[in-house]
Amino acid sequence: MFAKIAKSIAAMNRVATAVADIGLMVMTGLVVSDVVLRRVFNAPIIFADEVAGYLLVLVTLMGLGYTLKEDGHIQVKILVQNVSPKSRSSLRILWCVTSLVYTVILLIMTSQLTWESYALDAFSPTPSQLPLFPFQMLMPIGCMLLILTLAVELVELIHTLIPSRTTA
Repeated sequence: MFAKIAKSIAAMNRVATAVADIGLMVMTGLVVSDVVLRRVFNAPIIFADEVAGYLLVLVTLMGLGYTLKEDGHIQVKILVQNVSPKSRSSLRILWCVTSLVYTVILLIMTSQLTWESYALDAFSPTPSQLPLFPFQMLMPIGCMLLILTLAVELVELIHTLIPSRTTA
């Protein structure tokens, strides 16, 4: 059962990463187009900087869970490499629990912000007047994916510390 849940979360992270990849390509194309139009034709794209910022949030938050699963987050390796595997697992469990606490707080705060923007029908205070809710919705989604991935990681780490029982 746990393996199916872990596979489902991994699949969600792959989809989120594909969305992040597309967001990165769109962001790059938008910024390049804006620079060319501004420099060559003196006609910048009015919403380019704003949308690029929103896409940066998309790229960052949609890729967090996948990056965790691929062990790609920044780490202080000098500390972790010089301890026993059991101590390393214990440190990683502590890291997962701490990360879960902070990410749950971030999920709550970003969900509140997103809900307020939706309820107030908030728009960006820029000339583009883009609605904020769709862009802000990415934050709690990314947090939720990271929480699910951290939970899977935590269960797997705890499982490695528990000695397996063999039947005789």
